[in-house]
Amino acid sequence: MVTSDQYINLMNRLLSNERSKWIFVIGLVAIGAGFTAKNVISYPTECTTPEMVTLR
Repeated sequence: MVTSDQYINLMNRLLSNERSKWIFVIGLVAIGAGFTAKNVISYPTECTTPEMVTLR
């Protein structure tokens, strides 16, 4: 079982590497962009059928 000290030590070792920091930052930006796109992009309802509307 992993204790909290071991987990913190593992995270410190991973984030001490410059490459790992950038991968982490890029991942956060990608997740943020995904949430933003999901909430901002709206699809036109003029071209949809009632069956398509219920799938959302």
